[in-house]
Amino acid sequence: MSAHLASTLTWPKVKALADGGAVALLPVGSTEAHGPHLPLSVDVVIAEEVCRRTAARLSAKGLASVTFPAVAYGLTDFAGPFAGTVSLTAEVTSGLLEGVLADIARHGFKRVLAVNHHLEPAHFRVVKDAAAKAAKATGAHIAAADHRKPPFGERLGEEFMRGGSHAGNYETSLMLAAAPHLVNEAERAKLPTLAVDLPARIKAGAKNFLEAGGPLAYFGAPAEASVAEGERLFAILVDATLAALEP
Repeated sequence: MSAHLASTLTWPKVKALADGGAVALLPVGSTEAHGPHLPLSVDVVIAEEVCRRTAARLSAKGLASVTFPAVAYGLTDFAGPFAGTVSLTAEVTSGLLEGVLADIARHGFKRVLAVNHHLEPAHFRVVKDAAAKAAKATGAHIAAADHRKPPFGERLGEEFMRGGSHAGNYETSLMLAAAPHLVNEAERAKLPTLAVDLPARIKAGAKNFLEAGGPLAYFGAPAEASVAEGERLFAILVDATLAALEP
């Protein structure tokens, strides 16, 4: 098998994979509220699943990969009012990610991808900036896959692009496809659609989900989510991740 989890390997095996040209994947998420129906780990679960499916696609092409343990904390100010959310400053988040990505590269990995699924705009900027700094410091190809960019964002759907995709149809569908046992179906079934243009509310000055009109830390239509939609979305997220491997 050419898809590996770093946490299960010995250091000589990791060295051999790096020396052999394996791609390194780093899942990046957050620990934050995702409505009354999803766990705090949503972003990490989705990022890890994207890495797993990306590794499978690479393996089918004859390319080895190593997925490192996920970074489970980041800049998470918007969910700050809700219990369980843990937010780091931009400076701390940047230092953590730059250090991890650069040190993976320093041990011989020539291609390293940060696979982020915490979509808070300020956090995503930090992830991309950290990847750029790590690439400059090491000379390796280090990038942050960005599924928000064309052509991928539009393919992910209206809720993702212009609605409140936080814990709505988009993320709930991904969780149903990746970890259905973590979805509280009783809670999900009774949640009404909350049609809020979250990006617009953020641009208008909202500083957290409460100010943006999400009193339960969800937006969109979680009750409409499905496994089939989750599978469709994961295929697009993997396409976006693989695209980030290109120079």
